[in-house]
Amino acid sequence: MDPINFKYMDEAFVFDNYVTGRAFVGRRSDCTALGNLVANHENVCIYGAPKSGKTSLVHQALINLKTSGVGVEVPSCDLSGVRTVGELVTSLVSSLMRQLCDGPSDYADFMEHFLSGTGFAFDEALYEDFGNLAVFCGDVSAGDVTEALTLPYRVASERACNLCVVFDEFQNIMEINGFESILKEMERIAVDNAGSGASYIFCGSSVNAMKWMFEYKKYFFRNVAVLPMSPITEQEVIDHIVDGFRPTGKVIEKDLIQAPYRVFGGNMWYINLMASFCNARAIGYINEKTIRDSIETVISLNEPRFRMVVADLTVFQMSFLRAVLRGETRFSASDVIEKYDLHSSANVKRVRDALMKKEILTFTNKDEPVVIDPLFEFWFRRKML
Repeated sequence: MDPINFKYMDEAFVFDNYVTGRAFVGRRSDCTALGNLVANHENVCIYGAPKSGKTSLVHQALINLKTSGVGVEVPSCDLSGVRTVGELVTSLVSSLMRQLCDGPSDYADFMEHFLSGTGFAFDEALYEDFGNLAVFCGDVSAGDVTEALTLPYRVASERACNLCVVFDEFQNIMEINGFESILKEMERIAVDNAGSGASYIFCGSSVNAMKWMFEYKKYFFRNVAVLPMSPITEQEVIDHIVDGFRPTGKVIEKDLIQAPYRVFGGNMWYINLMASFCNARAIGYINEKTIRDSIETVISLNEPRFRMVVADLTVFQMSFLRAVLRGETRFSASDVIEKYDLHSSANVKRVRDALMKKEILTFTNKDEPVVIDPLFEFWFRRKML
């Protein structure tokens, strides 16, 4: 994982990076739970909308572990651009090399020791020119995949260390042809190597894709803890904003913070962005107009993105979304279908599935609809209802 950036531990309104320390708001019990799971080599799944605080949660939990004296090596494997099995396994191997090795000679020794006889290689020229660590020569075989997926456990066992690989944007594994067989192999290897000292954190920003893998299909069933991120309370946000302005000499009435909390649904990325605009606008006292103007600035910055989302919706999808935001729940009932011109119950299912695939809506265990992005919901209610 990227080195912990202590720069952001004491800044109040950080919106362009993860945060830790005093800037980390709420979710203390989540941090404790995650730290305990990692310390005990348990696999963990964490999902949430983009900018919902997943990376901050992971970093804060790791800082807490380090403070308590528990050492963990944390390779970070970003799957954002991964589309093939070759890219997956080289990304995984590279993340281990980046975390555990000190330079080119160490990279070569690591490759020779752990992956000799496979298609993996370290090319110093490619490293010098492009920063590539692990490269793969030829076609990736099933045996090569198994070697790569087994590697974290072998390293942890041989080096007698705690090792936790953090996968970022893990839902992108579904872009790989034959991804289900890869997930099954990962699960088999995890079960066979339980207690070896290695584990995974699966982070994903596509809520429905992650739920499909870990809750519907139940990959890693009984071998992964799905850790829901607790909502950040209004009081926690109030304390954060009041305390954040205090060193600057600015004052804000606590009641004024209720409006941004409601508009942004407790999302700290939006809230910190709004607070930074307040900080830039105000000299001493932050009044209601400053708050209102700063909220509108955040909405304006995101409106082009929201309009692109809406432009991609069909007439049926727009109608279904309006039904959701008007409080409808019986979407297949004849009166709801007629009222919103949804055509048929079969079409309702298609539209629902499409909105979930586009990561606009998700549904709770009680089948209650939830708009994933709280600011998009606020904007849609204002502009489209």
